[in-house]
Amino acid sequence: MRPVVVLLFVVFVLAVLALIGRIFPSDGIRIGAVTLEFPDALARMASPADKKVDISAIIALKVDSAGLSDTLGIAAVDATRTIPGARIIYPANDPGMLRPALAALNAAATSPHAVHVLHYGDSQLEGDRITSYLRNKFQLRWGGGGMGLLPIIDVGPSFSVDREPTENWERFSVMEHHDPPLGHQRYGALWSFCRFTPVVADSLINDSVLQEGRIVLRKVGRAYGRSQRYTRCRVFFAHNHRPVTLSVGADDAVPENREFSAGDMLRIAEFNVNAHASLDVTFTGSDSPEVYGISLESTSGVVVDNLAARGAGGTELRNVEKTLLKAMYTALDVELLILQFGGNAVPHIESAQDAEEYGAWLGSQIVTWRTLCGGVPVILIGPSDMSIKDGTGWTTRPWLEEVNAALKKHALANGAAYFDLFAAMGGRNSMVSWVEADPPLAAPDYTHFSPQGASRMAELFCEALFNDLDGLNEHAAAHAD
Repeated sequence: MRPVVVLLFVVFVLAVLALIGRIFPSDGIRIGAVTLEFPDALARMASPADKKVDISAIIALKVDSAGLSDTLGIAAVDATRTIPGARIIYPANDPGMLRPALAALNAAATSPHAVHVLHYGDSQLEGDRITSYLRNKFQLRWGGGGMGLLPIIDVGPSFSVDREPTENWERFSVMEHHDPPLGHQRYGALWSFCRFTPVVADSLINDSVLQEGRIVLRKVGRAYGRSQRYTRCRVFFAHNHRPVTLSVGADDAVPENREFSAGDMLRIAEFNVNAHASLDVTFTGSDSPEVYGISLESTSGVVVDNLAARGAGGTELRNVEKTLLKAMYTALDVELLILQFGGNAVPHIESAQDAEEYGAWLGSQIVTWRTLCGGVPVILIGPSDMSIKDGTGWTTRPWLEEVNAALKKHALANGAAYFDLFAAMGGRNSMVSWVEADPPLAAPDYTHFSPQGASRMAELFCEALFNDLDGLNEHAAAHAD
C-alpha cells in the first residue's frame, strides 16, 4: 500500500474518532452497571494542561519509622517548617480550647491510670493506619504504652497486633444491617460488639452446653515499640443471660479465672499482665455476653485508640445507644476526641445544599460527642483530596470542596477545631501528585493513603497540633507567678 494511502487512512480514522469524542455525552452512556466514556480529544487539546501540584515539601517530611527508639522524650516537630495549609483552625482563632486536654496530657506520666485520646474515622484508619503514628507521637511525648481498645473481630488485620479468634465469634456493627434485627443499639465505643453464641431468646438457651469463645492477641515486631508495652488488660462486656467465666493468661502461664453472674450491666474486668509475647482471653458459658472490646494499655501516660468504621460518615453516632457509650467513655477517661470523617459522604453529594446539610448534621453529632465525653476538646479532620477519572486524566471529585467548607463551618460553629486535610495535602488535584510520588503516597484508587502517605498525613497533623500545644505551654510558663 502506498504511503499516501496509509496517511490518508490514519487521518480519516483520527477525524472520525475526534468527531465521536465531540458528540459523545460528557458523562458517558450508561448500559446496565457499565458506563461507556469517550474522551474529547479536541477539547483537551484546546484547554491548558493541568498544572501538577507541587508536594515536594511533603515528600521531604521526616517521618518516624516503627522499630526505632521508643525512649520517652519530646517527639520531634519542626516549628520552623511550613507546609501551606497544614494548620488547625480554632473557634475564634483561639487554641485555648485545648487547655483542658493539655493539662491532662502534661499530668499523664504521673497519673494513676492512663488517659485516652479517641481517634474515630472511616476506612482511612482501618488496620490502625494513621492512628498508630499519632499514638507513637503522643506516647513519646507524654508517656504511656499499649494500643487501647481492640475488637475481638475486625474487618481486616491490624498493623499493631495479630488477632487469632476462634471461629465461633460473630461481629455485630452499627454499619451493618442485621437480619433478624437486634432490637437494640448497644454497640459501645467501637461501634461494634462480638458474641461467641448465637442471639436467641432466653428460653432457648441450653444451660447444659457450655461454649467457649477464645482470642489470642500476639505482639508484633512491625509495630511502634511503645504500642507493645502494656501492663494492663481491660475487657468490656455486658448483657450475658447466664453466668460466664473469663480467663486471661500470658504466654504459657497459668491463666487467671474470674466468675461473673448473669446481668445486663457493663462489666470491666481488669487484669495485670507482665512481660509477654501473647495474651489468651477466653470466655466460657452457655450464653455469650456482648463483648465491646479489649483495651491493652499502660497504667499511666496516654493511649490513643483506633476506632475505625468502614463506610462511616460520622453521623452513625445517632444509631448508638448513649448510656453504654457514656459509661465506656467515662471508664476510659477520654481527654481529647479526634474525628476524621467526610470522605464517604462526598460521592453521595449532588449539590451545595447536600453538602451544607451533611456539615450541619455532623456538627450536631459533635455536640453529642462532647456531651458524652464531659465537654472534652474535639478536633475534626476533614476529607482528603479524592479524584475521579476525567477523560484520560484525574480530577478532584465534584462537591468535595463544598463538603470541606461545610464541615469546617459547622465544626467551628459547634465548638470544635478543624484540620483542613484537603488544604494540607496541597488542595485541588493534589491527590494525583500523592499517587504519582515515588514511592506512592496514595493508592491507585485515588482515595486512600498508602502506608507512606498515612505517615505523612499523621505527621502534618501532629506538627500542627504539637506546635499549638507548645505555644500554650510557653504562654502558661510566661504568665506563671
